[in-house]
Amino acid sequence: MGEDEKDGVQSGAPASPESVSDEPAGADGRTDPQEPEVAVSDAVEQLTPEQAKIRELEAESATAKSQLQEAQARLRTVSKAYTDLQAEMKAFRERQEARAKLDGEMQAFSLAKTFFDPVMNLKRSVATAIDAESTNAGLLDGLKMVQHQFMEAMTKLGLEEVPGEGSVFDPNLHEALAVTPVLDASQDGRVLTVHTAGYSVRGRVLQAAQVVVGKYQEADGEADA
Repeated sequence: MGEDEKDGVQSGAPASPESVSDEPAGADGRTDPQEPEVAVSDAVEQLTPEQAKIRELEAESATAKSQLQEAQARLRTVSKAYTDLQAEMKAFRERQEARAKLDGEMQAFSLAKTFFDPVMNLKRSVATAIDAESTNAGLLDGLKMVQHQFMEAMTKLGLEEVPGEGSVFDPNLHEALAVTPVLDASQDGRVLTVHTAGYSVRGRVLQAAQVVVGKYQEADGEADA
């Protein structure tokens, strides 16, 4: 056999089963048959016009509800700020009124104090004139009239006479000159006699009353019993 025949025999020899395949190789190099992959897309929800309208109304309702909640929150904030402002303004007015009242009381007290000594001197002069034997009736009447006018003017400023005889002794209003024993228990701690009248101006003591105070003391017979 010649070389050509050998070549022919060699070239025409069938390939081994491992090297020959009836199926084309896949992309991954495998030759096993595979079913083609099918792409699955999300199904599109089909809505009727009525359903679409309902969805639209629901969205609008949710938006409106959110806007309402925001408006209510803003309204509560504004309402609280307004309430706080009202309370602050009320407190400011009360402070101003209290200050004005205090200023008025201090001014009245100062004016009354200015007139007080002359009025008291005039009052003592009238009392002396009454006790004197040689009294000019016209002068006495004039002094009484002036005293009355002074007292009226000072009363308008708030001058008041502090409680006198029969009142309970108050160290804030009275000055005890003496303490006198009394047999009546109801007179214990009460003013028996006023030597000098006391005066106050709108609650502020201008002059304390000089008084004699009673102090209860059991009778000898009651003590022995």
